[in-house]
Amino acid sequence: MVRPVNRIKLTENIIEAIIDYASSSNLKIGDRLPSERELANELRVSRPLLREALRKMESLNLIEVLAGKGIFVKAPLKNGMSYIVLHIDQEKERVLEMLDIRKLLEKYAMEEAIKNISEDEVVELERWVNLLEEKLRRGDDSREENWTFHSIIYRSTRNKFLFDILDALKEYHLYWEDPLTCPSFADKTYSFHRELFKSIKEKDIKRAYSVIDKLIGMIKDEVERNNNIPRNGGRNY
Repeated sequence: MVRPVNRIKLTENIIEAIIDYASSSNLKIGDRLPSERELANELRVSRPLLREALRKMESLNLIEVLAGKGIFVKAPLKNGMSYIVLHIDQEKERVLEMLDIRKLLEKYAMEEAIKNISEDEVVELERWVNLLEEKLRRGDDSREENWTFHSIIYRSTRNKFLFDILDALKEYHLYWEDPLTCPSFADKTYSFHRELFKSIKEKDIKRAYSVIDKLIGMIKDEVERNNNIPRNGGRNY
């Protein structure tokens, strides 16, 4: 049974109760939740309040409401995730701040890479960007190629501390640029890796800055518009 909720902060309580119900019922992606009428009765709330909570969950890609068919689980709903769902605005601000820092670090990494990268590393970088593009064209899992490409750039800076900082942001980095987690967005970033490679090969720092500004700007827009942020620190695999 879905447990009744306290009428304080009802929308939040409804979301929390639905997540608890799905978790305790071991519902999987694609499983159907009780109908609106059943949920409203069990939770002892009005249909408008329930719909508000469902809209919030749908905007976070947790559920899918299909007219005439029902309410379906779209992402794993587990105990303990309520905090992220109910504090999404704070989480969003933290991610946006992190992206500002990442942009500065990426620009500095490109400066140092252009100064210090060897000819062998340029050849290796081109090999990995070719592999990455092939994976992206097929819509395959490209995380390994993506991260290897960027790791070569970070290592070529000859600054281990900088590499360690950027390596710590790995999961956030890969979340938006992989076809499996964000297919439409990954497609938009398709040409950026080739542009970064050309910037290093041609030692064009202004071009590199422009690419980084566009990429980080697109990610920030995605976060702002769609609440599209990585859960669990970005570990989606």
